[in-house]
Amino acid sequence: MRESTERREIRGYHAVRAAAKDTETYSSDLIGDRDTRTYKQVPLEYDPPRHTEFREAVSPMFMSQNIEPKTPDFERIARELIENITARGGGDIARDLALPYVMACLTVIYNRPQDLEEWISWGPDVWTAEAYQSGVLGTDGGSDAHALRSGALLESYLDRVFTAATPTPGADPASTDVWDWIAGLEIDRRRLTRDEMFGIANVLLAGGRDTVITLITGLTWHLVANPSDRRYLLENPSAFHAAISEMVRFLSPLPAIERVLPEDRGTPMPERNPGNYVLLNYLSANHDRTIWTDPDVIDIHRERRPHLAFGFGRHSCMGMNITEFEARAFLTVLLRDWPDWEFEGEPHIDWVIEGAGEDAFRVVERFASVRVRTRSGAQAAAPRVPGQA
Repeated sequence: MRESTERREIRGYHAVRAAAKDTETYSSDLIGDRDTRTYKQVPLEYDPPRHTEFREAVSPMFMSQNIEPKTPDFERIARELIENITARGGGDIARDLALPYVMACLTVIYNRPQDLEEWISWGPDVWTAEAYQSGVLGTDGGSDAHALRSGALLESYLDRVFTAATPTPGADPASTDVWDWIAGLEIDRRRLTRDEMFGIANVLLAGGRDTVITLITGLTWHLVANPSDRRYLLENPSAFHAAISEMVRFLSPLPAIERVLPEDRGTPMPERNPGNYVLLNYLSANHDRTIWTDPDVIDIHRERRPHLAFGFGRHSCMGMNITEFEARAFLTVLLRDWPDWEFEGEPHIDWVIEGAGEDAFRVVERFASVRVRTRSGAQAAAPRVPGQA
């Protein structure tokens, strides 16, 4: 189950959208994930004007013109991973496909090929990396992931890479080592502090990780189970965006985000009143029955309406372009060279009930294990390491 909390929640599409836009009433001046880190995510946990300055500084990393040229690499990675699973006769979609796919794509985007094996070894969530590596947390859904959270491994990694970084002011992020690029950024004509560099890196490694892994797993799960949607998308590639958007809406991989009321803005974190924290519930917004018909159903033909899974307003997700390009490349390969997969047993999916009464709905909390096998039993070429030529 999701972490229980006494914090007030704002629920429903219109209320969440209004609150996300109202930065005066609902401040981002806070530190989230307080059980794992002591620094702010940058620029997410700042209010204007500082938020604007940080966002403008890091935005080149996320520009479409820097990501789209890497699409052939994304497609190659997807093809190799799909061939690997087919060659073995089957595998787990989250562990053997979505996780290495997203990590390999990030090494291409961030120009860090040397980190591929290490990033994969952390598992789907950087905050449970130590438990994943030790085997305490696997894909069987038997452990309480929240109780196993820790930021030690990520902090150790960031200490190491920023100590070794060579600042490169003004460099092109499309072709520069990401940590060198961040180390060379300036705000107010000064270099970033350690916590500011960690805060940006945290967004790049944590924000673009488990959410996209969940999306890729969800897309594959749905297409294995729904041949008619497979055929439709294969025949209508222009519908990829709508299908990706619908899966993002349905899953809402970031279920909620925290804000703080004005009376605690500027108050040192340890002295803040916990009752002044508010959760903007994106899940409830994206499953609002006044906005969508049958919102608990995945309908790739649904009339397009703007969901809130990527946030709204000033704090809308900068990485949505990366998500779109990664997912589009993945679908292109999966559908073009469909591996004739079927489920190996019933998928193990953790579902949770959100809301109460007539407003209650069931959503995926996580894909614990979704195993597939090759229906024909045909063996492909010998497995290759993703990301290598």
